[in-house]
Amino acid sequence: MVFPTFMRQNTGTGAATAAAPTTAWLANANSSINAISSKNIDPVLEYLLSKQDEAVSGSQIIDTAKVFKALADMNRSPETRQILTSTSLAQVSCAILKRTEGDLIKRGSAADSERAERVFLLVQVLRCICNLSADNNAGRADILKHGGIESLANVLMSVDEIWKQPLPVGQAAFGAVLNVSLDNEPCTSALIAAGALQPHLKALSPESAVSSDSYQVWSLVSMSLDNMCENASAVPQFEKHADFAQTILRSLARLSRLLLDSGADEMDSMRRAMKGAQRTLLWILCEALEKSPALPKQLCQPESVLAFFDILEFYLVNGAAAAEASDTDSEEEGCDEGCSSAVAPVFPPNKPMPQVSNRYADAVTQVIVAISGDDDALALLFDSQSLMNRLLSILSTDRGSAQDTRSQRLDGMAAAASLCLGNLARTDEHCTRLVAEHPALVRTLIHEWFAPRTTNVRTRHAASGVLKNLCLPLVNKQHMVDFGVVPVAFANIDTMVIPIQANSVSILRHLLNGPPAASIILNMFEPVANGKGAMVIALADLLKVVKQTDIDAIRCEGTRLVSAIAKKIYLGVNSSDEAARQMLGRAQEILQAESYDLVTPLVKLVMLDGQRHPLLQQESLVALTVLASTSRDKSRHVRDIVRMLSSAISLPMATPAKSADEEEEEEEEEEEDVGAKKKQLPLRSFSEILMSIVKQEGVVWPQAMMQAKSLLKSLQCQLEDTMASDSSDTGLDADGLYVLRTELLPLAN
Repeated sequence: MVFPTFMRQNTGTGAATAAAPTTAWLANANSSINAISSKNIDPVLEYLLSKQDEAVSGSQIIDTAKVFKALADMNRSPETRQILTSTSLAQVSCAILKRTEGDLIKRGSAADSERAERVFLLVQVLRCICNLSADNNAGRADILKHGGIESLANVLMSVDEIWKQPLPVGQAAFGAVLNVSLDNEPCTSALIAAGALQPHLKALSPESAVSSDSYQVWSLVSMSLDNMCENASAVPQFEKHADFAQTILRSLARLSRLLLDSGADEMDSMRRAMKGAQRTLLWILCEALEKSPALPKQLCQPESVLAFFDILEFYLVNGAAAAEASDTDSEEEGCDEGCSSAVAPVFPPNKPMPQVSNRYADAVTQVIVAISGDDDALALLFDSQSLMNRLLSILSTDRGSAQDTRSQRLDGMAAAASLCLGNLARTDEHCTRLVAEHPALVRTLIHEWFAPRTTNVRTRHAASGVLKNLCLPLVNKQHMVDFGVVPVAFANIDTMVIPIQANSVSILRHLLNGPPAASIILNMFEPVANGKGAMVIALADLLKVVKQTDIDAIRCEGTRLVSAIAKKIYLGVNSSDEAARQMLGRAQEILQAESYDLVTPLVKLVMLDGQRHPLLQQESLVALTVLASTSRDKSRHVRDIVRMLSSAISLPMATPAKSADEEEEEEEEEEEDVGAKKKQLPLRSFSEILMSIVKQEGVVWPQAMMQAKSLLKSLQCQLEDTMASDSSDTGLDADGLYVLRTELLPLAN
């Protein structure tokens, strides 16, 4: 630690000097470090407290500073620290700190030898407070009691040397603030109330980075901010500073550029300090954005999103190994060894990031998603040419081989870009403009990022989400088919990745609501290569997935697609479009000739998910009615519906969806009674559920009741001759036919 060389030396002459106990104590300070006691320290502390004018006078100020330096060194020992805590050291330190801080403010910023001596004293008092409070809540309480917190905040706000001499003055000041408040709620609250947040933000601003020494203080500043962020009173203070989030972002971007440009392999102290500050600031920002709905608004600008992509690229360039290695780096010494002993390594909070290999890149990606998902900034971000150019550049870059390091880095950038683009493409206008103005990009999303051969699952998922949005506007549907999205969606139906599977089914369902529906349905009966390269029939794959899955989202979304296919095939033959009529007629012939069971998934949805999803129940009942009313007598569909009416076919009845609180309460009950058997849901048959719907037992939509009656009447019309006959050879399930005739039809009439 370098101090000014022009400090006045104490000559030891004069009555006041000779009477001062500090000189004698300093002579024996080295030997008393290991034998410190109240007996030899109390006279010195009493003198400093009662004779402040004399202690900080020109003749004694250097000795006083040396006393605090010796006391700071003694406090590095936990045992000695406990002894000193029982003395009046905290009270004396707070009093001298307040006096010194006040003298410096009164004397202005003129650079002279006397001011330098007072700065020297200030640094030593700060070091003493820092080390006394390290892992010492009793010492922190004393400092708070004697007004030390307010004085520390005043030092940060008023002493110019904090910024002009980051080493050692700024380091000592922020180190003291950190150690006094670390994991101590009363001291942290007092610091926030005293206005300490603003100097922290000032310390991170580019204007304060007057030298490379400034960055060594940033790690202390960032850890102190991180500690504030844990305090309940901090978030309102963060929100009051309109540039809080922007300040953190600018600091992150600046550190990323410096670390990227330095290219130093060795981890010198300054580089370690910058890396420590960088990762801590990132978690501060993530946690603050999670706690406050107002803070993300500060970042909803194209320049902010672009800056986050630069930061993301930094973490991806450094790779997962570098990110993990940074966690094992030793923390900075801070203002003193006492600081380092009290400060544990900074790790990310449990939220918002899971513990994955490159959690820093994942955290930045989540922030990008949060900002781009803000409804108020949607138009501003989408209309930014610079941001759109960056997204297009990322997604249009040639990937190369999957094993290539550059390709792996690009996968991470592409995943973030796709998620961002998906958030921006949340209106019909934006989706329409994206398809019309950037057709090459849409093709790239389909064939490079959504295709099953893409090894990065996260990017495939993100790309499939964008494509799902693009398929919604009516004007886009034919364009998306022309771009080739249909066979790629077919190939993803059997994927093991549930979100991609769900998006693929949704893409096909959205496209069926437009002009390309007939050609898509006919193509579902044609052989196509699946994700494994085998030739399959897309409709067969879809029916297999819907019947076998135990994932509610896939079953529901897949059944909606089956329902749409059934309605299009049998009702679309009346279309005014001759080509569409011919294609759907051909699809109807294939469906009747082949053994495609459309009924079972529709019935299963009514049985399992009807209570939770009444809209889906209604759609399935409509599709079943269409199959029953438009099929020929005793066709495959009619036989299947009658078979499903058999009382022998039953499934557990799904309960209505629970709230988050109800689910949490249920989980707690299960944990308390580990040995308890899982509750069995009641078994109900399809016929019982139909009766409940017709009778409107429980919560039943009137439309669903009317549709259930329509289904029963359609079956009655189709099977009128069969039910009037006494012959037992009907080709229909006898039990199902009996239930229909005796239990259901009387309710429908």
